[in-house]
Amino acid sequence: MKVVITGAAHGLGRALTEAVIARGDDVIAVDHDDQALGQINGAISLALDLTGAHSADAIAAHGPIDLIIHCAGISGTGPFEQIPTDRHRAIIALNFEAPVQITCALLAQGALSATSTHAFVGSLSTYTGYPGAVSYAASKDGLASFARSLNAALPKGQRAACIFPGPMATDHAARYAPENSAKTVAARQSPADAATLILAALDAGKTTIVPGAKARALALAGRLAPTLMARALKKGIYDKLSDPKL
Repeated sequence: MKVVITGAAHGLGRALTEAVIARGDDVIAVDHDDQALGQINGAISLALDLTGAHSADAIAAHGPIDLIIHCAGISGTGPFEQIPTDRHRAIIALNFEAPVQITCALLAQGALSATSTHAFVGSLSTYTGYPGAVSYAASKDGLASFARSLNAALPKGQRAACIFPGPMATDHAARYAPENSAKTVAARQSPADAATLILAALDAGKTTIVPGAKARALALAGRLAPTLMARALKKGIYDKLSDPKL
């Protein structure tokens, strides 16, 4: 199976990349960090700015693709109005616009196998809200809606899935979180565990994937008590973000 993973150099993307390499898949690892990509053994490295004009064509050139996991993403946390407008634009461009444009190019150029899967890494913000990262939540919620609609529009045999991971012990989480105490980090899911659950769910044909019991509990709480969850997140995260983290 030929697999493309964006955001492959770090965090969940790196864990997914290593997992699919380990099981013997042909992997195209995509990231803007060419130095970190060079440390991945067993994959074709593709150093790209996914928001660039030709990134979609560069990925399509590696078809036919059986599975593409759109994992690349950035955030910006803090009071919404204090985050620069350019940062909001960058978040939307990478997290939402790039996967949409890449998907369009792959379909238009016939770069997908007849039974391919398009997997998009969303966020639990779809269920719980995220008052500390409003534009990030918007980009991920848009991606979830895109995946649901795409799944109904794809050619017969193809499918789209959306993944809603919970807090993970990644550099991304550490960069944007208000605090990173040992206790807080220990409570986060490991990227390797999340990757194992995600790949098993994709192999099983699932289109909505919430990996891990804690993530599922948070998603359920968000559905059942959205106002209480929003208040809890505001108190636990937003109120601690005195300065923007970009």
